[in-house]
Amino acid sequence: MSPLINSLKANINLAILALLLIGILGLISSLPDLLYVVFPQDIFLVIHSLVESAGITIGLCVFLVVWYGWPKNQNGRDLFIALTFLAVGIIDMAHVLSYEGMPDFLTLNSENKASLFWIIGRLLASGGLLFAIFIPSRTKPQFFHRLYFTSIVMVVVVTLIGAVLLFEPYLTPVYAPGEGQTAAKITLEYLAMFMNLVSIYAYGRRNPSQQHVYFLRISLVFSLMSGAAFTLYSNAYDIYNVMGHLYKTAAYYFVLRSLLETSILRPYMRISRLARALRNLAIQNIELYKEAKESERHLQQAFIQLGSVLAAKNDLDEMLQKVVAATSTVFRCDHVYLGLSEGNPPVLKLKAYVSSFKPPAKLNLTQSFMGKVFCEKKPTIVSNITFYPEIIIDDLEQAGLKSMVGAPIRHNGDVIGVLEVFSRKERDFTQHDAQFLSVFSHHAGEAIKNVRAYETTVESFAELKLLYDIVKDIANQLSPAGLLTKVSEKLSDLFKADGAVAFIMHRRDDGLHTEPVFTKGFDVREINHLQRIFSDGKNAWPWGGISAIDGYDEHNHGLITMSVLLARRMNILPLLAGGNLVGLIVFGWNDPVMEIPQGMEMMVGTIAGQTAIGLERAYLYENVQAMALTDPLTKLSNRRHFEARLNEEISRAKNNCSPISLILLDIDFFKKVNDTWGHLAGDAVLQQMGILLKEKFKITDIPARYGGEEFAVILSETGGEEAAALAEEFRNHVAKTCFPYDSEKIFITISLGVATIGSCSSGKDDGTDLVEAADRALYQAKQSGRNRAIIGNCRG
Repeated sequence: MSPLINSLKANINLAILALLLIGILGLISSLPDLLYVVFPQDIFLVIHSLVESAGITIGLCVFLVVWYGWPKNQNGRDLFIALTFLAVGIIDMAHVLSYEGMPDFLTLNSENKASLFWIIGRLLASGGLLFAIFIPSRTKPQFFHRLYFTSIVMVVVVTLIGAVLLFEPYLTPVYAPGEGQTAAKITLEYLAMFMNLVSIYAYGRRNPSQQHVYFLRISLVFSLMSGAAFTLYSNAYDIYNVMGHLYKTAAYYFVLRSLLETSILRPYMRISRLARALRNLAIQNIELYKEAKESERHLQQAFIQLGSVLAAKNDLDEMLQKVVAATSTVFRCDHVYLGLSEGNPPVLKLKAYVSSFKPPAKLNLTQSFMGKVFCEKKPTIVSNITFYPEIIIDDLEQAGLKSMVGAPIRHNGDVIGVLEVFSRKERDFTQHDAQFLSVFSHHAGEAIKNVRAYETTVESFAELKLLYDIVKDIANQLSPAGLLTKVSEKLSDLFKADGAVAFIMHRRDDGLHTEPVFTKGFDVREINHLQRIFSDGKNAWPWGGISAIDGYDEHNHGLITMSVLLARRMNILPLLAGGNLVGLIVFGWNDPVMEIPQGMEMMVGTIAGQTAIGLERAYLYENVQAMALTDPLTKLSNRRHFEARLNEEISRAKNNCSPISLILLDIDFFKKVNDTWGHLAGDAVLQQMGILLKEKFKITDIPARYGGEEFAVILSETGGEEAAALAEEFRNHVAKTCFPYDSEKIFITISLGVATIGSCSSGKDDGTDLVEAADRALYQAKQSGRNRAIIGNCRG
């Protein structure tokens, strides 16, 4: 069960206990005739003596339990509580002996004298439990010696008892004969109760679900209710007094239970756990001995299997580290190194090691023991490395290494690295060790062979997959920008470029212009600079001036490496199709030695060619699509595109619960224009009408040529009143506009029909209804004399 649930359960139990105890007192108060009792003095004294004797005994038991458990657990908090209850027990004994009716205790007994001892004991108990919260459980004995504190407590107790006995007449009375408890007594009782409440809360904040804390909080609840009972009694021998004493005794009992838990049970449980741990450790040692004997028997077989396990790995670094670790285990040496040759001339680079210090990352062949083995190309033993002062590394000397054995690592017959082991003893290796080490170096060579083959296969697969993805993107008929973006992203990730930018090339009258469609890692300043460099007619880059080349010469124009802005290493990939430069992809690296890896020229050339073809196809597809959806004369959407867009806009308006309007307009007496100035003049008027529609309506509105001299405008998110105002405004503008043709000035008017579908329409044929309503309104405008706008209503 979770600590939170346990804490909640403990708090609920404490609340129920408090309600039960206060309920008993409340029941007595509500039924005084039945339950309120004033005991005879002799009977009360017997009850009082018995109950107080039990409390005193429990208080002394609390002290003794902690006193004898102290050497084992050294719990400072428990010792403080125990000393507190030792003091309280002695004070309670003085309280019993001072009660009226008992033989005089040194001075005359009285209710005030007994009450003084009582309230002192209450304050000590409540304050002690509260202050114990701030004392650490684990204390240092030299600063927390029990004898010192016990002596101090005894002195304090004797002082308090003496003060009451000697100065009772001068102290504030807490009980007045014939009147009962004084205000001072009740106030001090409330102070003790307040400390109990604070202690209940404070202990609840510290591991409330633990058993010993739970018992302490129960004790505090009983103590709290005891104080409540003593604020209620009016006669020194009544039932409230008896209930208060019973509650107090119960509180002492639960303090004893709590300290038994921490001083006796917990150390015993700790010893039991240690005993179990020792038994388990003994069992484990026996098992380890058996395993060691079994491991020795299988050692040779394990070495044989090592080769196959290592060869199955595909991570070269992990593989080499396992070889080094296995070598260290078998040779029982903590200095093993494995290096591979790189570059030309070759330099040994450390790839894996087991050592107490980090060796140099690179080793010169003529100035290292590893280089000595590499050059000799055979297992080599150095019995005393001090014989080779010219190649001793300071770290080896500081580590106290004295001898070495090394074996070359071979791949396809060539030595590609060295495996070497050092020892702190002179002449610690034999020829047998050298041969044995050769087995591990052979496994390392086979591992390298397999991993490199695997890496080559993975790279080839990645290249093929990339080419496949690009061909698939081309087949999906993406837009030119979309296609070039996808290709640039994939190549940038493949080459691990810090930046990339892709340009589409546009041919204009003044030459070739670049449009960036994909950028990553380049700022605006760099992109603008690249655009200036790659513009046609510039000589700032190797192909300055090309806008078209011989298609048969494309293969001579491959990857270009150059430095731009003196900040990056750049590779430029031109995209050529049919002799035309259709695009560029630029890759940049912050490291000046980075670039597209060698050996990938064929793959990169293939991708460039396929991408260029895909760009040309995308351009062709866009042109064909534009021709299919655009009116060639006015460059507006044709009727087919208009109907598709109208359905889309109506669907969007329904989803957004917004209105949509449609304007149908027709040029008045357009046949007269054709008859008077000719059909070419009529075409010019239609073209200029298309221009006016684009200029005067919002960019989100959709103008279209509906047929002949009839046009339509879809007004998205536009209500009827706004649509009517727009129609009237456009009608006035057309009436005032001159449509020039050659030297002629042609003036025309238009008739318009407006229709609107309100927000949240649910009709199935809203598109048809909207067109029909606008058409009826247009017909009505023509019948009404033309050159006007009429608003129509949709059916239903």
